[in-house]
Amino acid sequence: MRVKTENDEIRWQVVKAMLDEFPTLREKVEAYIEKQKPKQ
Repeated sequence: MRVKTENDEIRWQVVKAMLDEFPTLREKVEAYIEKQKPKQ
């Protein structure tokens, strides 16, 4: 289980670095997340 936790942490660090490096990717992800939110 420890290896999975370490792998997940590395994945999130890579994703964050990509979002920081590519603003257009960040915008697309934010738009996608907004679409996925349940309507209230």
